[in-house]
Amino acid sequence: MSANQAFPTVLVVLALLGCTTGLGASSRPSVVDSQGRIEQAPPSYVAYVVHQFTDEVTAVDVSTRQVIGRGPTGRNPHEIVASPDGARLYATDEEGGTVSVLDRATLQPIARWAAGTSPHGIEVTPDGRLVLVTNGPIGLLLALDAQTGDVVRRIPVPRGAHLIHLSPDGTRAYVTATAEASLTVIALPGLEFVTTLPMGAGSEGTGVSPDGRWVYVANRAANDVWIVDAQQLAIVGRVAVHQEPIRIVFSPDSSRAYVSQIAGDRILAIDTATQAVVGEIVAGNGPVGMAITPDGAYLLAANINGGDLSIIDLAAARSIATVPTGGGPDGIVLLPL
Repeated sequence: MSANQAFPTVLVVLALLGCTTGLGASSRPSVVDSQGRIEQAPPSYVAYVVHQFTDEVTAVDVSTRQVIGRGPTGRNPHEIVASPDGARLYATDEEGGTVSVLDRATLQPIARWAAGTSPHGIEVTPDGRLVLVTNGPIGLLLALDAQTGDVVRRIPVPRGAHLIHLSPDGTRAYVTATAEASLTVIALPGLEFVTTLPMGAGSEGTGVSPDGRWVYVANRAANDVWIVDAQQLAIVGRVAVHQEPIRIVFSPDSSRAYVSQIAGDRILAIDTATQAVVGEIVAGNGPVGMAITPDGAYLLAANINGGDLSIIDLAAARSIATVPTGGGPDGIVLLPL
């Protein structure tokens, strides 16, 4: 690990341009991209990315576009989330059968918990008390005590349970299942089953709009995205895509859904009002996990086949930087610096 690691595509030119060293929105450094264009750097956040092939998490300063830290996980990490206070990171280690708990400040392990069979999707309840983890092969959602790692509940879900996302108000969990092609809704905080909706083949990625109106599901094998009305719990639309859709994130104003496609280099933008694809953005090789800065200006995409992180200017609809991170980057969580 080197805090001073630099990448040839980006040159920070603070002194040359007379910028201050502060990282606030009004004083972000200017940078020169690989085409020689001068532009303002993204705001001051750190992207924490897990790497399937190297069993680690890396911390990327989004403003300076540098890797500023690394820490060990268990075997074959896939997804990562943070505690509500941002002090801890939780990563699912699919082949290791564990959840790695890391101190965010040091990226060093606090604990490694047994987490069932092939743990994959992960979320933390809004009160910070429970860590919810999917076990796809055995069709379970485990609720772990967030302090001890003890299993406090086992909730049956469809076989192939993969990703889990919470509603913005924290009253529901949405769980996709690839094997049984479905979306299951669980009520929180009681963890009661609500319903299971059939989805398309290979239903894997899911995203919930910040306004709580929509749940989008990426059907990887069917090459489409299904749209669920979160109030009616009914399928209200289908959008065709073309390169194995795998993850979904929404803009902060809920006007756009961004869909990464692992079998290529494209991220699609879907207009949530018209349910139509309105743009394509070139990322890196095999974009998977994504995150959007809270101001909606930048999208970060972990490129699992390229071993790097794309930083995308959404207004310009283009990648402005590529940061090498390590082997098999996948899940990502974005936190303030």
